[in-house]
Amino acid sequence: MFVKNLAVVFSLTLVTFCNSSFIEDLPKCHLEDFDCLKDVYQTMIRKMGKEGLKEFNIPPLDPMKLTNVNVNVHNLVNVTMVDGIVKGIRDCVFDAFSIDIKEGRGHQENTCDLVIKGHYTAEASSDLIAALLGGSSIHGDGHAKVTVGQVHVKFDFPFYAQKRDDGEIYIKCNYDLVKYDYDIGGPFVIKADNLYLGDKESSKLITDMINQNWRILMTGFGQPFITKAIEEFYFKWSGNFFDKVAARHFIIEDLSPYARP
Repeated sequence: MFVKNLAVVFSLTLVTFCNSSFIEDLPKCHLEDFDCLKDVYQTMIRKMGKEGLKEFNIPPLDPMKLTNVNVNVHNLVNVTMVDGIVKGIRDCVFDAFSIDIKEGRGHQENTCDLVIKGHYTAEASSDLIAALLGGSSIHGDGHAKVTVGQVHVKFDFPFYAQKRDDGEIYIKCNYDLVKYDYDIGGPFVIKADNLYLGDKESSKLITDMINQNWRILMTGFGQPFITKAIEEFYFKWSGNFFDKVAARHFIIEDLSPYARP
């Protein structure tokens, strides 16, 4: 029992040491060295994506779990990922990253190839469905896999240097005011089972229609899905890191002149 407990203590100590070492070993950048800052973010995503950062209670990023994530598309289609995952975020490429601490503005561009899969439910009823597929409604409860290639997202985000009671300065973003735009280069491929058109099992018919017309459908209906991805990834995970890791670990300059509560 003593040996077993000792092994547990050793393992926890090793995890803490490795996580602390990761934070201490982050590249440190000047505020105007945008290539360096971009590399810090890229390093953070790739090294932490698999294991998270346990000492800061930051969960792994890739795969990202989705539980009961619901998207309603313009009151036409209601899709819920009951239990699924998103893979590929760890390998997103950071095309651009810049900040202006005096103006409190930042800009970021990412390109990702994503795979979303798991247990889904779906309900839809509209004239569009009738026109495209010859049926009045769609419903499904099964398993789906969606491959989305070359998702390019541009962010403009407000932020400031925040001094806290622990004496440290953190980068604090206002996520309610983030502005973004995106495009999807493709490919976009969906596979699903147990998908019905009216009372008839029509998984292949429906998914073939989506795959053949994905550019048109994503132009009209894609925004809610991209918004949900931004909420789940950028706001929650990325914000979690900056809320918990002091700026001195990755920025060389003293941010005290810019800091506020």
